[in-house]
Amino acid sequence: MFRALTVRPAPARQKDEAPSKGLRVFGSLLAPTTVLTALLFYFGTRHATYFCQWFGVHYSVLGLSAPDYLIRSSDGMFVPLTVLAAAGLATLWGYRFLHSALAPRTWRALTRRAVPVLVSLGLVLLLLGLTGLAVPSLLYAVPGLPGVCVALGVILFPAAEHLHTTSSGKRVAGVVPVIQWTFTFVLASIGLFWAVTDYSAAVGEARGYEYETKLGSMQRTVVFSAKDIGIRGPDVTMTACTTPDPAYRFRYDGLVMILQSSSQSVLLPTGWNRRDGVAIVLPRSGDTRLEFERAEAQRDRSC
Repeated sequence: MFRALTVRPAPARQKDEAPSKGLRVFGSLLAPTTVLTALLFYFGTRHATYFCQWFGVHYSVLGLSAPDYLIRSSDGMFVPLTVLAAAGLATLWGYRFLHSALAPRTWRALTRRAVPVLVSLGLVLLLLGLTGLAVPSLLYAVPGLPGVCVALGVILFPAAEHLHTTSSGKRVAGVVPVIQWTFTFVLASIGLFWAVTDYSAAVGEARGYEYETKLGSMQRTVVFSAKDIGIRGPDVTMTACTTPDPAYRFRYDGLVMILQSSSQSVLLPTGWNRRDGVAIVLPRSGDTRLEFERAEAQRDRSC
């Protein structure tokens, strides 16, 4: 007699839900759009602060609006977020390719050797980031590097633990993994926040330098005023209007507008330099009028 054999399916492998739970906890903190908007507003403020500081102007006198700061924040976030997304995507692709291409025995051997490498690299990156916190001048030449090091260093530790548990089959259950992943997300986010903050400030300075080097080729701003407002500077010329009963009696040429808010305009002489140059903050009023022309335009300079 033959006895029927019953094949029982292998027990399903327990899925590690700690990362997803940690993401839900962290996402519940940053879900409100007001928090994200506040972060963008802060990055834009850093950008505007260092851009205006390059010309010796305090950004607070300009009365920039919230949309102005939000638009400027994209200038300081584009490169860090692009690099981070590209690096993360390349890492995931490489992981999936090796996992599918290598034999199981080779994959296990590779993961065992990768664990100490990831831990060591994480420690080095974390120490480098903390060095940038303790002595900022050491890493000042590379904006955002300390924050990136902290974020990457913190992420490498759970990545090493994931490889170890995958190869050994031992998993830690309970609330500890959730807490660990939550702290990891928090520290990694702080590192990224730090990196984008430093990078936004550096981009603001870079944009200021870029404007300074291009003053001679930027579009000109001509200021007409009902009275002599005393605009002076290198390459600035003042012309007194001689036409009968003109609405605007004085004309100022040789200026370039670099920034305008709702109520203020920041003007620079075309010969401006950081050593002894002065920026002009012109309030908007009915006694002044601004005209714009291309740098190569040949116009009559009379009123």
